[in-house]
Amino acid sequence: MSERYFTAYKRLLSLSNIEQVWSHSSPAALEVSLTRMRQLLKRLGNPEKAMKYVHVTGTSGKGSVTQLMHEILRRSSEKVASYSSPHTTTYLERFRIDDKLAHPDALAHAIEDILIAHEEHVLAGNEPLTFFELNTCTAFLLFQRAGVDWCVLEVGMGGRYDATNVIPTPAVAIITNIDLDHVDYLGPTKIHIAKEKAGIIKPGCLVVTGETEAGPLKIISAEAKKAKAPMLVIPNDMNDHLEHNADICRAAGLLLGMSPLVIELAIENTPPLPCRLEIIQENPRVIIDGAHNTAKMRATIAHLKQMRKGKIHVVFGCKGLKDSVSMAAAITKVATSVRTTRFTEGYGKPENPAKLLQLIPKKLQTRAFLFPHDALADALKVAKKSDTILITGSLYLAGELRTHWRTEKQILRERKS
Repeated sequence: MSERYFTAYKRLLSLSNIEQVWSHSSPAALEVSLTRMRQLLKRLGNPEKAMKYVHVTGTSGKGSVTQLMHEILRRSSEKVASYSSPHTTTYLERFRIDDKLAHPDALAHAIEDILIAHEEHVLAGNEPLTFFELNTCTAFLLFQRAGVDWCVLEVGMGGRYDATNVIPTPAVAIITNIDLDHVDYLGPTKIHIAKEKAGIIKPGCLVVTGETEAGPLKIISAEAKKAKAPMLVIPNDMNDHLEHNADICRAAGLLLGMSPLVIELAIENTPPLPCRLEIIQENPRVIIDGAHNTAKMRATIAHLKQMRKGKIHVVFGCKGLKDSVSMAAAITKVATSVRTTRFTEGYGKPENPAKLLQLIPKKLQTRAFLFPHDALADALKVAKKSDTILITGSLYLAGELRTHWRTEKQILRERKS
């Protein structure tokens, strides 16, 4: 077990209490976040300039698209890395190199050097970076040292002022779709959100989007035209979100000159992401899915209808700023019983489980639990072998309860073997 890794990560995490508050008060204020990123990366020798990029944003599906594009590039004989967020069970999940999570010692080394440079940066009178910004700098340094050719880079939130948007022009900018999420940061309408996400388009890159609604698509098209960036629009003909993500990646892979045979082989053999419709147990079947907005929840429920076994017992918790009313409404279309709870670790404030329970029809209510593992234990006690348990509403909740089956120490041991 890498004590060096755990120590480095703990030191990095401790900086969260001095970080800046991300605000959309004005473009000038937002530009400051990119300025401090560039300042720190310059101290590190600009590692972000050492590789080619596929940059991925969107309201839903960007994690799956990042995973698929990673596999397409990996099977095309390139040394590839990908960076995504948030992690569910282990911080290492954010950093994948070729077919493995990052090596704990290599990640620790990168974190240690980032922390030294960041301390110099702050003591010189500059603004401290946020936890996500430091993670992103860590990814660039880690991947540069690993000799990576390609990086599939997932946006944390939005795009235009996201920490990842300090990269040079990507080969491909992917915008999966536009829907309402993070409205307190990105703006109240799909048009506002489209403007932020279209900000990853840079002069001369290729653009692939799965968004087809007229208003948001007009915004994305205008940004692409302004940047003289050729654009492909991939419709969701089958109304299947998973297949739509695959179609987006097929298009991006072909634009990058990848073999159609390699692309299909990659898509067929891409390992599933943790906490995304993850079946972690049978008899009773337990599905862990971190759907954390209305669009994701509706997609989860649609797939659950195809995967269901017996009665469906739901463990539901979400952030306080999410559209919990719409998510609860989607859940009640399939649930037999609902337990509400909260996550105890993660970024942001969880919604009060008692308030969430009030959104559930009385005939489906079980009870509210302040501690998530108590809610899970109750569901496991009640569910028969022929039933299904769904854990959903938050990636933080999903990852926390996933440790009932897979702990971080187990994952690190498996990586070592």
